[in-house]
Amino acid sequence: MKIHFKACEHLDYGPDYGQCRRQLININGTSLCWRRTIIGDLVQFCKLRGRINSPTACLSKDAAICNDFNETMKNVDVPQEELDN
Repeated sequence: MKIHFKACEHLDYGPDYGQCRRQLININGTSLCWRRTIIGDLVQFCKLRGRINSPTACLSKDAAICNDFNETMKNVDVPQEELDN
């Protein structure tokens, strides 16, 4: 499933974050975050700062947690079976 949304260019949605799975959320439209499967909390992963303990961090300028925020269009391909689990 292709998911298109605006977020900071530094947020990372690559498929390999250990025991985490990408999770669809609805924040002003469809967006992505990560569900930590052992704990169950929702987080974001930043290429500059690592794990951010907020599912909405950096999805918009208002939700930016630092001055490095640069909005871009994210185009992420997430296999349906990953979203179903």
